[in-house]
Amino acid sequence: MEREHEEAMRADYQQHYQLGLDMFRDRITETDIERLDSDRIEIEKRWQDGPHTEQWAYLSDAQHDWERSPATMSRFMENVDHNGGYGLTDIQRRSQQQARELTGNDRPRPRIQRGR
Repeated sequence: MEREHEEAMRADYQQHYQLGLDMFRDRITETDIERLDSDRIEIEKRWQDGPHTEQWAYLSDAQHDWERSPATMSRFMENVDHNGGYGLTDIQRRSQQQARELTGNDRPRPRIQRGR
């Protein structure tokens, strides 16, 4: 994947993700939801039907994984880092980072204060 294609994919995925979030805003109408969903589908089609479908699918899977199991994914990435990146391509590594950021798992977790 050429760098400019990767940058376009990442920008499109950011927009795709944001459109998905927008569907759950307060006071959104059914018409708005249909338009947002249609826009998301158009973005997906560009990548799912093209030569970079595998990279799009990897990014999508990573985003879902970071949403469902952030602790597991953090351990996974720590292991990848510990092993010098072994097991992931550079594009996959950047996809993991983008997915982590999109889902808000790049911010430190608040510490839980235990009673004394």
